[in-house]
Amino acid sequence: MTTVNAFLRFRQLLPQRTRYTATITAINADGTSNGTTRDGGKVKVLGDSVSIGLKAWIADGRIVGEAPSLTEYVELV
Repeated sequence: MTTVNAFLRFRQLLPQRTRYTATITAINADGTSNGTTRDGGKVKVLGDSVSIGLKAWIADGRIVGEAPSLTEYVELV
């Protein structure tokens, strides 16, 4: 006999948290920042704790902290 947890089933209906990095391109006076994602997309996020030109961790539309600037490359296999 299987049990069904209604809360877990409900959580599956909710959108999953999004997390990515972006390079900050501008800090706005209203406490938001503009950034560019790795694939070239433009984003506007809450927070101004990361300086212009640095990478930031973005979670649910907010700056969580500064991300390391690592070398990116593509390798075809």
